[in-house]
Amino acid sequence: MQKGTIKAIVLPVVFVLAVIIFSFMTNQTNEDLTTEMSEATLPVLTLYDGKTAINELYGYTEKMDAAYMRDTITPIGEDRLLPVTVKTYQTAVDKISYEIRSLDAKRLIANADVTSYTENKGMISMELPIQNLLEENEEYLLVIQLESGDRMIYYYTRIIESQNSYVSECIDFVRQFNDTTFDSEKAASLSTYMEKTTGDNTTLQYVTLNNSLNQVSWAEFHGTRLTTPVPSVKEITPTYNVIVLDYVVTRVGQNGQSEYYNVEEYYRVRYTNTRMYLLNFERTMEEIFRGENDSISGNSILLGIRSKDVEYQTNESGKVVTFVQEGELWSYNQEANTLAKVFSFRGYEGVDDRENYGEHDIKIVNIDEAGSIDYIVYGYMNRGIHEGTVGIAVYHYDSLANTNEEQVFIPSSQSYEVMKSELGQLMYVTESGAFYIMVDGNVYGIDLNSLDTKVLVEGLSDEAVAISESNRFLAWVDPSAVRGSDTIHMIDFVTEKVTDVTGSASDYVEADNGNRAYFELYRDSYNWRDDYDWGYDDGWGYSKQHSGLENTQIVSRGAKDSVEYVKVADDNQKPVRRFVVK
Repeated sequence: MQKGTIKAIVLPVVFVLAVIIFSFMTNQTNEDLTTEMSEATLPVLTLYDGKTAINELYGYTEKMDAAYMRDTITPIGEDRLLPVTVKTYQTAVDKISYEIRSLDAKRLIANADVTSYTENKGMISMELPIQNLLEENEEYLLVIQLESGDRMIYYYTRIIESQNSYVSECIDFVRQFNDTTFDSEKAASLSTYMEKTTGDNTTLQYVTLNNSLNQVSWAEFHGTRLTTPVPSVKEITPTYNVIVLDYVVTRVGQNGQSEYYNVEEYYRVRYTNTRMYLLNFERTMEEIFRGENDSISGNSILLGIRSKDVEYQTNESGKVVTFVQEGELWSYNQEANTLAKVFSFRGYEGVDDRENYGEHDIKIVNIDEAGSIDYIVYGYMNRGIHEGTVGIAVYHYDSLANTNEEQVFIPSSQSYEVMKSELGQLMYVTESGAFYIMVDGNVYGIDLNSLDTKVLVEGLSDEAVAISESNRFLAWVDPSAVRGSDTIHMIDFVTEKVTDVTGSASDYVEADNGNRAYFELYRDSYNWRDDYDWGYDDGWGYSKQHSGLENTQIVSRGAKDSVEYVKVADDNQKPVRRFVVK
């Protein structure tokens, strides 16, 4: 997951990232300014394939949109008994039940209470009898429910009854492969799985079978596994299985302090009677940034082994920088010579599995001249007052008082991956401090000054909405009339003015500054037509020509402050629904 600063001359596999260049800095001090939150309390479930532990499940305190909870899949054996253990973490479990649903979650197949289980030293062991109602090789959704006092806790996985899936054999191979990468004497045996060397051998952040054998076997890293990975089975097919390992490695750095990294390994494996085939292998590692004194070197902040894409912002003067590292928010103040951990789910001691569960992310909204920060935490909430829920928490960090304040929390019933995709569509901040985001198909406006929150648009779906490249403009049609609508609604978030567009190809939206936003939509037809096919049955239609722009097809990827016209060489190219500003 995260840390490790090694000089490139000694270890070229380490990628040292300088986030921002500051002026000369001396007498630096590091100060942890994290606001304390309540400890994690939810139990963790582990499922089994026979005697092989697979698929650790983390709990949700609200019912989720089950159709999107498809992270793992668990095979059901011939005895139709699914072993499950529950690590309670001193949380009382009063009742256990489960239900099996169709994969779209609409149809209930079976449900039952679990009346027979054993509990010993904070560990519950049980076997779920899977009713003989499953079609072979068809996936279903399993929801396990724990009742603790007045709180319900939900756990989700897919299940499948599949003969000859060989999941246990594939897991054994994955474990052996992983063990071998840490064994210098046996690592040479992995060469049979290596492919043509085309990967980047200067960093351990991302390693595949296209890297050198030296990279796959950790080069000169000299780390050890801190945690034992429980394999997560992601896909079970007749030809291959997909298995993922998540674990933490540690080592002693050059400064004598322990370094910690989150590691994820992706395996796609095929079993045959004669041998195992490793079809794909990908390993990523990210340092868990510790903020120690040597993390600031000269004029740079050293983040160690991590991806090149860094979420960060500076204030206007460049004297304060805030950045995200492995699910944590940090801020460096040059004038105060302080490095502050602004937000983290992780505690101070060790690496707790629940605190380290990485189904969340952070987006920086704004940073002012004093170093105060507006930011959002979105996804699964590992601990605190929202533990076990999925949503968006809007925070304000006061750099003068060294405090965090939650301003708004917007819950969601969708998974983190769905939310991540949706937030990538719309997030916009105005100069006046208004913040706009889209969650579960609803567009929210949040006044960061007054903390007032309002819903601007409701019930949107992907096929009914278009967002400009700058995120300033959003256009939609009524969800009930996705096909064949004769009206487009458009909102300008700077003014919150909504304009309705109806009519022909020559229509446009005129902004307050006099700019005109022409609109176009895609159609499902393979062949373009010169006419404006607004009511075409198979799609939305499109506008090919505009006044003064004959023989030019408008395919700009979004509304902008200035015009962008692009000629299309291939008439079969399908435009996307977007606005173009003239």
